[in-house]
Amino acid sequence: MSKRKAITKLQSALIAVVLIAIIVGAYFYYASQLVPVQKPVTLVIAMDTSSIVSLDPAKAYEFESIVINNNVYNKLVGFKGVDYSTVYPELADSWTVASDGVTWTFNLKHGLTFPSGTPINAVAVIYSFQRVVQLQQPPSWVITQFGINNHTMTALDDYTVQFKLNAPYAKGLFLSCIAFPVASIVDPTVVKAHETNGDMGAGWLLDHSAGSGAFTLGKWQRGTEIVLNANKNYWRGKPGVDVIDIKEIKETLDQRMLLERGDIDIAWNLLPDQLAALKDNKDLSIVSAPAFQVFYLGMNAGSKPFNDPRVRNAVRWAIDYNGIINNILKGAAIGLQTIIPKGIAGYDPQAPFAQNITKAKSLLADAGYPNGFSVQLATPSSISGAPTADIAAKIKSDLAQVGIDVQIQLITYAQLLTQYRAQSLQMVIGRWGSDYADPNSNAAAFALCRTTGPSDTSKQLAWRNKYANNATSDLVVNASRELDDTKRLADYKQLTGIILNDGPFAMLYQLVIQRAVRNTVKGFTVSPLTLEDFSTITKQT
Repeated sequence: MSKRKAITKLQSALIAVVLIAIIVGAYFYYASQLVPVQKPVTLVIAMDTSSIVSLDPAKAYEFESIVINNNVYNKLVGFKGVDYSTVYPELADSWTVASDGVTWTFNLKHGLTFPSGTPINAVAVIYSFQRVVQLQQPPSWVITQFGINNHTMTALDDYTVQFKLNAPYAKGLFLSCIAFPVASIVDPTVVKAHETNGDMGAGWLLDHSAGSGAFTLGKWQRGTEIVLNANKNYWRGKPGVDVIDIKEIKETLDQRMLLERGDIDIAWNLLPDQLAALKDNKDLSIVSAPAFQVFYLGMNAGSKPFNDPRVRNAVRWAIDYNGIINNILKGAAIGLQTIIPKGIAGYDPQAPFAQNITKAKSLLADAGYPNGFSVQLATPSSISGAPTADIAAKIKSDLAQVGIDVQIQLITYAQLLTQYRAQSLQMVIGRWGSDYADPNSNAAAFALCRTTGPSDTSKQLAWRNKYANNATSDLVVNASRELDDTKRLADYKQLTGIILNDGPFAMLYQLVIQRAVRNTVKGFTVSPLTLEDFSTITKQT
């Protein structure tokens, strides 16, 4: 071999070694830079979402749409966890109310933005309230009842908003109402960009979002699912899960099967007997809390026999309340005989009524009905999973013991509401859910209806049962305007006592919300107002 060929081979070998070294070095360098790709953490919830009409916060009024919007939007103020006794700042940093009780000033947090980059400022707040006022959708009354309109809101500067109400109102009442999702603050830049024919973006917000909350709305595929994506730049910190997939599963048996199989993490709508059957499953937990929802038996006080308070009291003494709670609802309820639910200021724990057949018969005899009477009881077969048909059958059996012949009229919930709102039902099993965490929500519903005077009735439950009482109506209005909390609670004490003993209702129970949850899910709590906060949830994978 020539010397020249030997040198060439040596050079080739050296080049090969260098190339291999470069390749190996590059491999280890880039390998060290690689970060393992983590799959997003997805929380799967089975829920009956069929009642949802819109996800626009100015229009959404159903329990299911409210819980979604509570996670997509922020308000000026809100609640923390399961504490509904105190209102806390959200987008507002602080607030003051003038001595006149009419002028409220909110100072906003500085430096917050919507996901689009639009500042969360006074302009955004006023625009959001203007949408509610101008669109006049069902939940708008929560805001407009205070006289709020386009002329009563002022931006004092970029981060200060002032509201002038039409009268002094109790602090807790006004703050609780603007903590309701209808008062959500929307991104005006995004909403205006999607206006159509002056609809203020309502068509687009039907199934899109423009909020600053912990999640954004990824999609709403009607009849299938609603997907929420974590807002990674959420001002309170990134949520504990990346995606929330809410599957529309109407049948509770299907929800239970999917939960036990591990296909979902939370079953939203299980019935009491289904929940009871899961209590021994070590992979699952039942998370519960008393809801601000009460069930009652309404009696039409506008005609015989229920125009006589002795008859109404006879019915109250004839009912076996514990039998309903323990044997039918199996733990999904707690006893309540007054109109303000436990957990809201003004709750009255009085519960004097228990089944007493002798006392009930005596009252009926005094009222001129020694042999009882016949009456129709209207009810749907169920209300949001509550077995109202079974409750009606129990009440029929109870009242039969005192000579009252109850004819059960099973109708759809829509039919019931139509007839009820026309004041045409003799007896009815109904449900009332508080719209906000203040006693006025229930007091106005159950006790505001006048015999004479100003037409300030909201035509809610007292009116539907033809129970007109100027004294209770005055107490409702006075309590809503009372600025002294001690005096206000005294008004509610008097009011609840009157309705308890004289009103047209036999209060049956307060609902306990129960959700079945896999033990891999942590940080989930039940909200009495269906305002669950999903941002606190984590999931072990």
